[in-house]
Amino acid sequence: MTDMNHDQKPVYLVTGATSGVGHASAAQLATRDTRVLLGARSADSGHAAASAIRARTPKADLEVVVADLSDMRQVRSLAEQVLRHTTRLDGLILNAAEVRTRRELGPDGFETNFATNYLSGFLLTHLLLPLLTSSAPARIVALSSSNHAHVKHLDLDALPTGTDFNHIRMYTTTKLLTVLFVSELARRAHGTGVTANAADPGFVRTNLGRHTTGLFRLFLTVTRPFQTSPAKAAQTTVYLATAPEVTTTSGGYFANGRPARPSPLSQDPAVARKLWDLSVDLLTRRGLASSDELT
Repeated sequence: MTDMNHDQKPVYLVTGATSGVGHASAAQLATRDTRVLLGARSADSGHAAASAIRARTPKADLEVVVADLSDMRQVRSLAEQVLRHTTRLDGLILNAAEVRTRRELGPDGFETNFATNYLSGFLLTHLLLPLLTSSAPARIVALSSSNHAHVKHLDLDALPTGTDFNHIRMYTTTKLLTVLFVSELARRAHGTGVTANAADPGFVRTNLGRHTTGLFRLFLTVTRPFQTSPAKAAQTTVYLATAPEVTTTSGGYFANGRPARPSPLSQDPAVARKLWDLSVDLLTRRGLASSDELT
């Protein structure tokens, strides 16, 4: 049952809140007299993350919500958990991401990097958009990467099942999809009081590459001393989620707490609309969402 006293506070959902930038973002939000819903892949990892935050912020108001975001039915379960825990949602932080080095298909037939890093956020946003709108002003912050600019050509038809799979290319492409999604979402949500912006956290020390092998794993290990701390990287996310001066800013791309320039491809409105339509088609054809939920 929802505690109505809790609902006087701003409420944020952070996906991928058990480690890295997501955990640091949740920890920083928890110091601001807010209620934070910690998105976790398992209950154990979620409660461990909550304990770590409470060790530094004893009065942190936290709830753990659990879902494997490579599974769209679990994404729906996540939205249902959020709706059970709160009657308001001031911010949705789409942080969860992974790098799977081998092509794997999830239970819905989608390549797991594509499902986790992009499609889950598309679906979760739509399932929670009514709550965000009723809580407006509300904000959506999606984590991207400067690496999205390395993608010069986008084959949307090949992405869902990972045709011609390469894990580095797939990861950078999902970060491009995130910026395209934010751009189109901002256009469609205009006038609702819900904003959407992309955050570039930089090159961060996280366990994102825990599934990597070979040269890429060696690269991550060698460059670790030069990587940004999760706490510093989270500052841009928290800024976009809370700063008064960006209350009405939407469709932006931010790095180091400031507006930055995303790639030209990420700002192509025709590509953004095509991606949106493809995402709706993928989810509706498989019976994972209704067209009414994705309008």
